[in-house]
Amino acid sequence: MKKLCLLLITLFVVAAPGIGMSQSHFSVDTFEDFTLHTYLSNDPLGDVSFIIESEKKLVILEPQGFKPNIDELRGYVKNLGKPVEKILVSFHPAGLKTYKEGETVITKPMEAFLHSDASKGMLAHFKEAFKGQMDVEIIQFDAVISSDSTLEIDAVSYTLFPTSLPGMPGVNIDIDGKVLYQHFAPAENSHPSPFHINSIHAIDGALTDAQKAKENGYVLFVGSHFPGKGKVNDLEFHITYLQTMKIAANEAANGEEFIAKMKKSYPGLDGEKNLEAITGKIFN
Repeated sequence: MKKLCLLLITLFVVAAPGIGMSQSHFSVDTFEDFTLHTYLSNDPLGDVSFIIESEKKLVILEPQGFKPNIDELRGYVKNLGKPVEKILVSFHPAGLKTYKEGETVITKPMEAFLHSDASKGMLAHFKEAFKGQMDVEIIQFDAVISSDSTLEIDAVSYTLFPTSLPGMPGVNIDIDGKVLYQHFAPAENSHPSPFHINSIHAIDGALTDAQKAKENGYVLFVGSHFPGKGKVNDLEFHITYLQTMKIAANEAANGEEFIAKMKKSYPGLDGEKNLEAITGKIFN
């Protein structure tokens, strides 16, 4: 977990100068019993939030942490004209102190992580790196639940289960059997984030999660960071990519050979810096 903290801090310090440079936007996906609103903030961390709108209520999943984005998300929620029933946190616990309505919910492993030295150091670094633009205050949550809980909210089910990624305190969430939330959504034609694949063991964990997702027949995959959403074709690509990466990592004698193998299999793929960062985690 300390290694994960250091990796995150490195990214955030580099990204800090870009705050406020891009435009945020919302998108909508409609299902039989709910509507999914996706908020792509385009903040320095590429954070993404979700609003699940059912007949009478709203559920917010993964709130925003930067102050302008908190306000924009809150304004959008207000315009939907329905009460917020719950605010669910899997990985992103910031930006919650402004919510006076709705029950705030977090899982036991994530709540424990928030009280760790690693988390306190990371949040302190956020505060400094982003010059007060990020709300890093951790609230007292209304409910702390197990990682394998199931919630039923206004006829929409939310089934939580632990991720297979080693060392990750957050959870995956099955939304009514149609949508799967994970920390990172699969993306076709792009190398994955080094926060998703941060060790050779994470390849197996990510592959296990992806194969389970395929078996369960979800139609949409969402995650807390850009690009935020993926479809079945993205998942299929992700599975094949991870299988290729696993073979390359086991066969390569060093990082240079690993990168060469991956580039040969996926020439011209976006996100080469991600591949370089993953290589450093696997071979260093």
